[in-house]
Amino acid sequence: MRFLIEKFGKINISVLFLCIIFLILELIGHRHGETSLEDILFFPAIFGFLSCIIIFGIAISLRLLLMKDEDYYDE
Repeated sequence: MRFLIEKFGKINISVLFLCIIFLILELIGHRHGETSLEDILFFPAIFGFLSCIIIFGIAISLRLLLMKDEDYYDE
């Protein structure tokens, strides 16, 4: 256990522990979604992950579109 704390840190271990607890609660509890899509197992986690990937993709494309050259102000 000490090796894990030294390698990953206390905050990362705490977040991982919370994720495991939430996954167990997802299996035990029953959510009542507003649509049938929300009743799929692990839907919030999958939706959040895909949303994050889409946001990063949009940010990368905007960066390529709007980024100026390094010597922009020197000209």
